[in-house]
Amino acid sequence: MKSFLMDLNQIRPSQLYLDQDKIDRLGGAFDPLNVRYNAPLPIKKNGGEAFLTDGHTRAFLYNEARISVIPVYWDTDDLDMDLYQTCLNWCRQERIMFIDDLKERILPHDQFEKKWTKRCEEAIQSEK
Repeated sequence: MKSFLMDLNQIRPSQLYLDQDKIDRLGGAFDPLNVRYNAPLPIKKNGGEAFLTDGHTRAFLYNEARISVIPVYWDTDDLDMDLYQTCLNWCRQERIMFIDDLKERILPHDQFEKKWTKRCEEAIQSEK
Protein backbone atom coordinates (compact mmCIF):
# COMPACT_ATOMS: atom_id res chain seq x y z
CA MET A 1 0.00 0.00 0.00
CA LYS A 2 1.56 3.23 -1.16
CA SER A 3 0.20 6.26 0.63
CA PHE A 4 0.20 9.84 -0.56
CA LEU A 5 -1.23 13.17 0.55
CA MET A 6 -4.50 14.55 -0.77
CA ASP A 7 -6.66 17.58 -0.03
CA LEU A 8 -9.59 16.44 2.12
CA ASN A 9 -11.90 18.71 0.13
CA GLN A 10 -11.17 16.64 -2.99
CA ILE A 11 -12.48 13.45 -1.33
CA ARG A 12 -16.22 12.75 -1.15
CA PRO A 13 -17.81 11.05 1.85
CA SER A 14 -19.77 7.87 1.14
CA GLN A 15 -21.97 7.93 4.22
CA LEU A 16 -24.70 10.23 5.47
CA TYR A 17 -24.01 10.22 9.21
CA LEU A 18 -21.28 9.91 11.80
CA ASP A 19 -21.47 7.92 15.03
CA GLN A 20 -20.97 10.13 18.12
CA ASP A 21 -19.68 7.17 20.16
CA LYS A 22 -16.98 6.51 17.57
CA ILE A 23 -16.00 10.18 17.46
CA ASP A 24 -15.69 10.16 21.27
CA ARG A 25 -13.66 6.92 21.23
CA LEU A 26 -11.30 8.04 18.48
CA GLY A 27 -11.07 11.57 19.80
CA GLY A 28 -8.96 10.39 22.71
CA ALA A 29 -6.63 8.15 20.71
CA PHE A 30 -6.34 9.78 17.29
CA ASP A 31 -4.12 12.85 16.94
CA PRO A 32 -5.04 14.66 13.71
CA LEU A 33 -2.01 16.93 14.10
CA ASN A 34 0.28 13.91 13.78
CA VAL A 35 -0.48 13.54 10.04
CA ARG A 36 2.92 12.06 9.23
CA TYR A 37 2.45 9.04 11.49
CA ASN A 38 -1.28 8.42 11.19
CA ALA A 39 -2.53 5.50 9.12
CA PRO A 40 -3.72 6.65 5.69
CA LEU A 41 -7.42 6.61 4.81
CA PRO A 42 -8.66 4.33 2.01
CA ILE A 43 -10.12 5.93 -1.12
CA LYS A 44 -11.42 4.77 -4.49
CA LYS A 45 -12.46 6.64 -7.60
CA ASN A 46 -15.95 6.84 -9.02
CA GLY A 47 -15.75 8.51 -12.40
CA GLY A 48 -13.47 11.44 -11.72
CA GLU A 49 -14.27 11.72 -8.01
CA ALA A 50 -12.27 10.22 -5.17
CA PHE A 51 -14.36 8.98 -2.24
CA LEU A 52 -13.72 7.48 1.18
CA THR A 53 -14.35 3.76 1.54
CA ASP A 54 -13.68 3.96 5.28
CA GLY A 55 -12.24 6.38 7.81
CA HIS A 56 -15.02 8.96 7.84
CA THR A 57 -14.57 9.58 11.56
CA ARG A 58 -10.83 10.18 11.21
CA ALA A 59 -11.48 12.42 8.18
CA PHE A 60 -13.96 14.38 10.30
CA LEU A 61 -11.41 14.74 13.11
CA TYR A 62 -8.83 16.01 10.62
CA ASN A 63 -11.38 18.54 9.38
CA GLU A 64 -12.26 19.65 12.91
CA ALA A 65 -8.53 20.22 13.56
CA ARG A 66 -8.36 22.24 10.33
CA ILE A 67 -6.00 19.75 8.70
CA SER A 68 -6.85 19.75 5.01
CA VAL A 69 -4.06 17.66 3.50
CA ILE A 70 -4.29 14.09 4.76
CA PRO A 71 -2.62 10.73 4.08
CA VAL A 72 -4.62 8.38 1.82
CA TYR A 73 -4.09 5.28 -0.28
CA TRP A 74 -5.94 3.66 -3.18
CA ASP A 75 -8.16 0.96 -1.74
CA THR A 76 -7.66 -2.21 -3.79
CA ASP A 77 -10.09 -4.34 -1.76
CA ASP A 78 -12.86 -6.05 -3.69
CA LEU A 79 -15.78 -3.97 -2.43
CA ASP A 80 -19.47 -3.94 -3.31
CA MET A 81 -19.22 -1.05 -5.75
CA ASP A 82 -22.98 -1.12 -6.39
CA LEU A 83 -23.52 -0.38 -2.70
CA TYR A 84 -20.94 2.40 -2.75
CA GLN A 85 -22.61 3.89 -5.84
CA THR A 86 -25.92 3.83 -3.99
CA CYS A 87 -24.32 5.50 -0.97
CA LEU A 88 -22.69 8.18 -3.15
CA ASN A 89 -26.07 8.83 -4.78
CA TRP A 90 -27.68 9.20 -1.34
CA CYS A 91 -24.94 11.66 -0.41
CA ARG A 92 -25.56 13.72 -3.55
CA GLN A 93 -29.31 13.73 -2.88
CA GLU A 94 -28.71 14.92 0.69
CA ARG A 95 -26.02 17.40 -0.45
CA ILE A 96 -23.26 15.66 1.47
CA MET A 97 -20.30 16.49 -0.77
CA PHE A 98 -17.57 17.26 1.78
CA ILE A 99 -16.67 15.73 5.13
CA ASP A 100 -17.60 19.08 6.75
CA ASP A 101 -21.18 18.50 5.59
CA LEU A 102 -21.43 15.74 8.21
CA LYS A 103 -20.87 18.04 11.19
CA GLU A 104 -24.62 18.51 11.62
CA ARG A 105 -25.28 14.81 11.03
CA ILE A 106 -23.69 13.24 14.09
CA LEU A 107 -25.95 10.73 15.80
CA PRO A 108 -25.87 8.74 19.03
CA HIS A 109 -24.76 5.18 18.33
CA ASP A 110 -28.23 3.61 18.46
CA GLN A 111 -29.64 6.18 16.01
CA PHE A 112 -26.59 5.78 13.76
CA GLU A 113 -27.27 2.04 13.65
CA LYS A 114 -30.94 2.60 12.78
CA LYS A 115 -30.51 5.41 10.26
CA TRP A 116 -27.28 4.37 8.53
CA THR A 117 -26.29 0.77 9.18
CA LYS A 118 -29.84 -0.53 8.71
CA ARG A 119 -30.29 1.53 5.53
CA CYS A 120 -27.12 0.01 4.07
CA GLU A 121 -28.20 -3.49 5.06
CA GLU A 122 -31.55 -2.93 3.34
CA ALA A 123 -29.78 -1.70 0.20
CA ILE A 124 -27.63 -4.84 0.17
CA GLN A 125 -30.74 -7.01 0.48
CA SER A 126 -32.44 -5.20 -2.38
CA GLU A 127 -29.40 -5.88 -4.62
CA LYS A 128 -29.90 -9.62 -4.21
